[in-house]
Amino acid sequence: MRENRPADDRRTPKKRKKPLKQRIAIAIVRAVEGREQKKNAKAKPQTGTARRTPPAQGQPRSASAKRQAQIRRLRRRQRMVRVAIGVIAVCVLFLILARTVLFKIQNIEVTNPEAANYTTEQIVAQCGVTYGTQNLFSCDLGKVAKNIEQRLPYIGKATVERHFPSSLRVTVEPTKAAAAIAYGTGYLCIDADGKMLESVETAPETVPVLRCNTEFEMNLGQYIGVTATGKKADDKTKAAAATVQLFKRVNEGVAAAGIEDITLIDIRDTRAITLMYQNRLTLHLGTEDALETKLQTAAKTIAAENDGSKTRTGAIDLTTVPYAFARDTYEPASEVEATSEENTTGAATAA
Repeated sequence: MRENRPADDRRTPKKRKKPLKQRIAIAIVRAVEGREQKKNAKAKPQTGTARRTPPAQGQPRSASAKRQAQIRRLRRRQRMVRVAIGVIAVCVLFLILARTVLFKIQNIEVTNPEAANYTTEQIVAQCGVTYGTQNLFSCDLGKVAKNIEQRLPYIGKATVERHFPSSLRVTVEPTKAAAAIAYGTGYLCIDADGKMLESVETAPETVPVLRCNTEFEMNLGQYIGVTATGKKADDKTKAAAATVQLFKRVNEGVAAAGIEDITLIDIRDTRAITLMYQNRLTLHLGTEDALETKLQTAAKTIAAENDGSKTRTGAIDLTTVPYAFARDTYEPASEVEATSEENTTGAATAA
């Protein structure tokens, strides 16, 4: 007799297995797919968010990984070399074009030509620059400035600058005569630095006459006591340079003391330097020791003499610093005269 079992006590039906042939086919397909995935993973690098796990510290890298790293470094260097070569080639090409085809000088601008008593056309003509053919880069600015200064003596300094794309800018600073030296049958005007400016027949009234024993060749635009570039100075040139330096010191001292109307500077004897004021008062300075102090004392003495008479002639002895002795005729002061006013025939002024 069949037993009646409760509903919840029934057995769960077993799942039927697939046929054997079907199971074998599925296994073969899965095996083939697994092999294909492994091959693809080795052939293609990982992309996306997946990252290759670096080897642990101290663990040697594989030969293939080292080889790949070397290849990457080599390729990176090759790219850098190609870029550098390209940049250098572009720069060289630009320089070649800049010095051959581009930046031709088409114009010269001159600043302040009137101050030097020259016209713009005169200054441009002495630059030595060829329009339309000379390149702005290859132009020697120092040579252009030297040409202007030498060929136009009353230009004391010339400054030349490049102004792209095709111009030169010239700024000139004038100079003026500071003394006149007897030369030949006339006089040679020089500036405060000894630059030879102009040859004239008579001495100008606006500058003092300079007396010196210096021998030199007159070459307008050049400096007394200065040799040409690359040449060694001889004894004559050195002596001329020393004379110019002494003249510059006297001239600067006179300007600093505020003495005007000096008509003569005599430095033929460096132990007895003599100046002439308004062709009526002779200033005896002696040596160049304490020259500036002597000239300051001379300025005070001249002012005192002018208060008494602006036409008085005579001499002022400035050899004993800081005293000055004014006389109608010049006689060297003795030590007694320097210490006692009773023995003097003129007036003594202390600085």
